[in-house]
Amino acid sequence: MNTGRYLLIVAVSLPRWVAAAELDFPGSDAYPPSDYNTADRVQRSISENVNSAAQWIDSFFDDERFIAEDATTKLRLGQSVFLEHDESPEHKTKLSLSIDIPKTKKRLRVFVASEDDTDKTPDTLFNRVESSDETSAAGIQYFAKASKKRNLSLTAGIKLDSTELFIGPRFRRTFKFDTWNLRFTQRLRWLTSKGWEATTRFDYERLLSEKLFFRHTVDGRWREEDEGYRYEIRPSLIQQLHSKKAIEYQWNNLFKTSPNHRFDSSVLLVRYRRNLKRKWLFYEINPQIALRNDEDFEPKAGITFQIEVIFGGKDFLKRGKHKPRE
Repeated sequence: MNTGRYLLIVAVSLPRWVAAAELDFPGSDAYPPSDYNTADRVQRSISENVNSAAQWIDSFFDDERFIAEDATTKLRLGQSVFLEHDESPEHKTKLSLSIDIPKTKKRLRVFVASEDDTDKTPDTLFNRVESSDETSAAGIQYFAKASKKRNLSLTAGIKLDSTELFIGPRFRRTFKFDTWNLRFTQRLRWLTSKGWEATTRFDYERLLSEKLFFRHTVDGRWREEDEGYRYEIRPSLIQQLHSKKAIEYQWNNLFKTSPNHRFDSSVLLVRYRRNLKRKWLFYEINPQIALRNDEDFEPKAGITFQIEVIFGGKDFLKRGKHKPRE
């Protein structure tokens, strides 16, 4: 009887405890508290600069973090070629279209795109760490929550080449710790023939200087149809060279837990991206060195050339007073 009484007290008190914790935590929407002081203002200013830099980088590189939360009308066309020693050239043409549904306050959009364009990451697009199916998909995405701190959406669609249906939510939460930002992203998806899959990502990032940004990413994926778990550890350093060009130094390491826990590949990659005279035109040059388990970790040089045209969508964000001089 006493145990039940204590559980009842805890259950009744829990909402108040959660509200109090949210009020005290610097990343909550209720911030700042009533005893806000100079130290708090300095801390918040630094945190906002980190967040601003992260948003500029993601939007400029058209990163998955940006694409997945962009509810605007957008057309993207890309053509790339990947060259690697002793391998045939790989050509890719990317075409994707997303349309914001009017009168929904940017909460609803429909899209037609290749599958990896709806979940675009540098490792699958450039590094050839692990090949991805080149399938196209169409669907609809609904944004239940869209803010700097939180983003929650639900996506449903169909793979056009196999008529396989998929549906699932995506959630992102940003936390602030002094000069660091922590972004947690979780995506669940159910596919009619393959079952469940889950991707989990942690981005730990900070602004090193006005022009240098550091990000450490741990990205994991589980699929019901596969044995084991795949995860990547990816530190990167991004340098803003100009308001229209930037360079990213990335070290990607892939691990697999099946049939045994092993280090599968490592790729050192440099991504140079520039916006040309028109704001809708970009090109990239991305040299890399790859070491793969199935090739006895022999170093293999490669390079990607890409040109991309983007119409509509959000313009890549301005860095304000932190924008480097041209």
